[in-house]
Amino acid sequence: MKITLSKAEMLKRRRIAGGLEPLRADCTVERTDGIDIDAVLETELRRRYLDILDHGDRSLVAADNIAATVSCVRNEDPGTGGALIAAPAMCRRIFDVRLNGWLRAVEVRPPDEADTIISRQQNPYTAATAAHPVAVFTRGAVAGSAPDILAWPAVGIHPQALTVTAAIDPGEDYYTIDEAALPILLDPSPTIQPI
Repeated sequence: MKITLSKAEMLKRRRIAGGLEPLRADCTVERTDGIDIDAVLETELRRRYLDILDHGDRSLVAADNIAATVSCVRNEDPGTGGALIAAPAMCRRIFDVRLNGWLRAVEVRPPDEADTIISRQQNPYTAATAAHPVAVFTRGAVAGSAPDILAWPAVGIHPQALTVTAAIDPGEDYYTIDEAALPILLDPSPTIQPI
């Protein structure tokens, strides 16, 4: 189930998981001469969260349809053709795409397959069809950046993205994930190795 927690809510859960939050409400303990534990935990939580968005199993990511926020235009490059889909900056990873005229959504292929997929579009026998569309990240796409996608076939003068399922980073103040990812985020074992 998809959940959204604020930075303060996530930090409180992490402190409890690590045994750093006092369970008694009738007293407080403070120390002013140590490291800022909250800052360390916030950094660790943010790093783990972005790692899940960029590389985690799809079941851990609360993916959203961002079709309304992408730019989709006909690719005018005569060597590639198709449609060019540009994702917004908040997008960390795209899982699948469906354009108008397609009969189904397809998983976006990795950038190392781009040359092969582009060359297949030049042959009418191997080119993508509405029943068997294809989409690939452009060369140079890396995890954690707003990737561009080439997709075939591009139907009409102005292709339109109907579905773009993606992992979105809502910013540093919120965590939007599937509940299944909480144990990974709240794991009290240190991820920063001492020198």
